[in-house]
Amino acid sequence: MSGTANENTMTRRSSGKIPALIIYSIIFYAVWACWSIWIRPALKTMTHDTLTFELLASCFKVLVWTVPALLLVKRFEPECAVRLKQMFTEKVPLKSILFWTALFFLMSSRTLFSGILHGTLHVNPEFTLRNNQWLIFVGITEEAVFRGWLLNVTAKSEKDWKMIALNAVMFLAIHFPGWYEKGMLATAFTSFGFTTILLFSVLVSICFLKRKNILLPIFLHMLYDFMLEFFAA
Repeated sequence: MSGTANENTMTRRSSGKIPALIIYSIIFYAVWACWSIWIRPALKTMTHDTLTFELLASCFKVLVWTVPALLLVKRFEPECAVRLKQMFTEKVPLKSILFWTALFFLMSSRTLFSGILHGTLHVNPEFTLRNNQWLIFVGITEEAVFRGWLLNVTAKSEKDWKMIALNAVMFLAIHFPGWYEKGMLATAFTSFGFTTILLFSVLVSICFLKRKNILLPIFLHMLYDFMLEFFAA
């Protein structure tokens, strides 16, 4: 009897997974679009202190991105490739950490290498802790949603290329509202800059599914964004 009950519970959870993903995605993208296009610019105008604005923006992102994602992972845990506790406790070999760190360092070092080559490398004068504290939160929030939840509940291994590709497209789409608000949407495609985001997503997805630890993708995400923001050529 207990075996039958467990099977019925699993069936109900499995049948509810797809509707949950669809509803979540619709609400998530709608809320984020409203935030990026209307709410965030208005809040920035009203908030005169950069640090206060960035902290408020990061808190909003944690509440809208991270908290729901982790709750959904817990709810559909039997359907996930990596369980919630495992995501934060799975041991990763040192050689794997060094490999992925070196790979993402090289990926994000275009400005660094260009500056060294032309002798123009310098620290971005606009980089300060006050207006770049978002770097602390960006990896946590975005990896919790796109790898910890959306990829985790749809892909079973690092060889599940269809789900990895879908995840990359969804990750790319989250940048659209911000690009639109800044007038960069067309440029991101005509310059083929969007391909870098797709490649980034594919690689970090493989890393997560292979190593079954969300902390490494979070670190890689932070490293990548830091390198892009810190150096100028």
